[in-house]
This record gives sequence, structure tokens and C-alpha cells, in this order.
Amino acid sequence: MRDVYDVAIIGMGAVGTATGFLLTEFTNVQSVLFLEKENSAGQIASDRRTNSQTRHPFGGELNYTPAAVKAIKRYSDMIPSYANSEYGLGYDILRRTKSGMVLAVGKNEKDYLTRKFHDTVKPAFPNAELMEDKEDIAKLEPYVVKGRKKGEEIGIIKLHADIVDFGALARSFEDNARKHQDKKIDVKFNTRVKRIEEISDEYDLHTDNGGSFSARYLVVSAGSYTLSFAKQLGLGGDFVAFPVAGKFYTSPSVINGKVYTFQEEGVPFAATHADREWDGAVTRYGPTATPTLMFEKNRLDIREFIDNLDPVLLDTVISKKAIRNIMIKNIAYSVPGMGRHLFWKYEARKIVPSIPYADLKPAPEFGGIRTVGINKRTRELKLGEFTLPEVPKDGVNICANMAPSPGASGSLGIAYKNVAKITKALGLEFDDEKFTKVFGKLPVV
Repeated sequence: MRDVYDVAIIGMGAVGTATGFLLTEFTNVQSVLFLEKENSAGQIASDRRTNSQTRHPFGGELNYTPAAVKAIKRYSDMIPSYANSEYGLGYDILRRTKSGMVLAVGKNEKDYLTRKFHDTVKPAFPNAELMEDKEDIAKLEPYVVKGRKKGEEIGIIKLHADIVDFGALARSFEDNARKHQDKKIDVKFNTRVKRIEEISDEYDLHTDNGGSFSARYLVVSAGSYTLSFAKQLGLGGDFVAFPVAGKFYTSPSVINGKVYTFQEEGVPFAATHADREWDGAVTRYGPTATPTLMFEKNRLDIREFIDNLDPVLLDTVISKKAIRNIMIKNIAYSVPGMGRHLFWKYEARKIVPSIPYADLKPAPEFGGIRTVGINKRTRELKLGEFTLPEVPKDGVNICANMAPSPGASGSLGIAYKNVAKITKALGLEFDDEKFTKVFGKLPVV
């Protein structure tokens, strides 16, 4: 007779492994199964080569509303709490950069920057500073000022910024979960889940190698494939997946930390930013945001693309002016030859005016796919993470996490919300006192 796990987790990125860590460390769960199609944790969206290594929000994302900044900041602040605790010791997870800023160029952007500073950034980041003096800005990031036209107005919001290796974070969560020898913690790598069935009060998971597993509660944190799994279980019918490819360019190292540029409020795609790479060897510029047929980098999945086809996808991109303009611009940046020149002229030089064209190189080793959820009824693009079912339903023991950027930054917060649902559904106990000693008191979920 097949073993039935208390909880099965599909996907071992930052969110899936964080959920397993919180379950094993702070509840009395007795058995947890991790399933991952790669050969180790944190290899897809959480790998530091596929993302910008930013712990959001550091205050540079002006597309976030004040409420979103407050919520994401609370959850992202759990990462340094974890990294500096006994759980994070011995792992190279987080590094503080020399500078962090959001840059405005020209009067219109400066006016917008000023408004967002007072309305959004300052209330969440009391130490943030609004700066317009070029000499002071040059002390932080010399190449942001060097070569800029004399009469060109610029302004910045000065902030603190971290860089995070979210892959290392995921692997540390896995290691800490495995330490509980008094519980049954099984990890299956190179195991792709193909089909999920709900049978009575359990979920049966069928894999590509012929194996099958059962669990009382199911957590799906499978990146771009989460929505597809959710639909197998009758969830997410109101949503369509919108996969977007993020690509990067690099130059010799000229940026000390992170320089974000103007971002339009409500748009779920990051504007171009320049980041110091983890090892300091290069400066990375990007990401672009281009519609794609792929659900993971360099892995064309025609079947998944066809299954996901919906008129809403095209209609949303065409009808929403801000989204349409971003897509057109970024498609242009992807045109061979011409795209590199356009990106250099309109994006890279906005941040580093003196960068020679020859120094800007395509960086295919960086970048990945982020899948945004579109509500088919409202045509709303979901900004960041959300979980299906959106409203808890009796007997539906599932958390299906859609967690594009800034999902990894909020991985512990998303996991905390998952665990709150799991403990209630399975009648488990949560050690709030032990949790609070590490992470502080979190809002009731």
C-alpha cells in the first residue's frame, strides 16, 4: 500500500523550499515530500543567473503601490532575518551593495520621482533620500554622471540595497528541512509530475518515470507551470498565463550597486536597471520583457503553449496601451543586430551615458522566463504573486503559488501564508513563539 504524505510540494524554488522549511521547523507535520524535475533545488527562476538578485522592494520599484511596497517589504525583510540566524549560517545568501538608487532623467521623470518618493518610498524606507546634486550622485555612482549632457536634469532616490542568491537560499531551506530525522522528509530530484488526480481526500501525483505518490495536502510552486497544474484540479479557470522572456546585456564593471530607472505604476514588468553582478566581474543591464512561446528558458513547449492559448492574451496586450508599448519596445530590442544598438542608445546610455557601444555585450548566460497571470474577466495583469484558490474553499487542500518577480523576495512570506492554510486544514500546531524569535511578529493571515 502506498505511503500517504501529510504534504507534497511540487517545485523546489525559493517558495516551495521555504514552505517545506517552515512546515518542518515550526509545525508538528510528520511527513513532507518534495518533488523537483531538476537535479537540485533553485535551478530555474531562483537561480541567480535568471533574475537580478534583488531583494524587493528596496524602494526602486516605482510601479508598486504604497500598499504593495509595505506588504512586500515586510516579507522580504524575513530574508536577512533568516540569513543572519542559525539557519542561514554557513550559506552565502545575501550581500550588501555599496549603493542603491532609482534614477530619473529629465523634468517629467523627476517630478514623478519626487511624488513617488513622498507617497510611496519614504513612508516604507525612512532612511531614503531624494538627491539632485550631480556631484553627490557621482560619489555614489560615478558612471551615472560621467559623460552626461551638461543641461540634462537628473535626480535619484538614494537607498540601501542587497543582492541575494535565491538559489542558495532555496538550497539552504532544503537542507534545514532535511535535518528533521524525527520526521519523514523525502526529496525526489529528476522527477517531473505529469498528472494530478484528486481521489477522495487525497491527491495522487503521477510522474514521468512511472512513479506515483499521495498526499493529504498539495503545494504547487512550479513557476510557469503552476497554473497548468492548478487547472488539472479545476482551479484557475479565470486566468491565462502570459510568459515573458527577460534578457540581459553586460559591460565591464562600472556600477557599484543597483541603479533602477523610471517604472510606470501598475505595470508588472521591471524597467531596465543596471546591477553589479554577484562576483563584481560585470555590470548587468536589463531585463528586457518580450512575449515568448517558452515557459522556461531555452525549452520550447508547444503543447503547453497551445493549451494556454486564449484570445484574452492577445486582446490584453493590444488593448492596454502601456503594456502594448512596452512589448513593442522590447521586441525591437530583441531584433538581431539592430536590437543591441537600440538598447544601448535608449536604455544602457540612460544609466551609463559614457558606455561605448562595443562594451555592451548580449549575455545569453543570464535571463529567464517570468509568467504573469491575466484575469480573463477583468483583463487585469496580476502584479507579483498570487495563490489559487484565491478564496479558501472547504475540502480544497491546495496552495498553487504563482510567484513571478518579486516572488522570490517574498518567498518566506508566501510560505508563511501557505503554512497557515495547511495547519488549519490538517489540524497541525504552529510554534508561533519559536517563529517570532527569528522573524518577528507577522500579520495574521
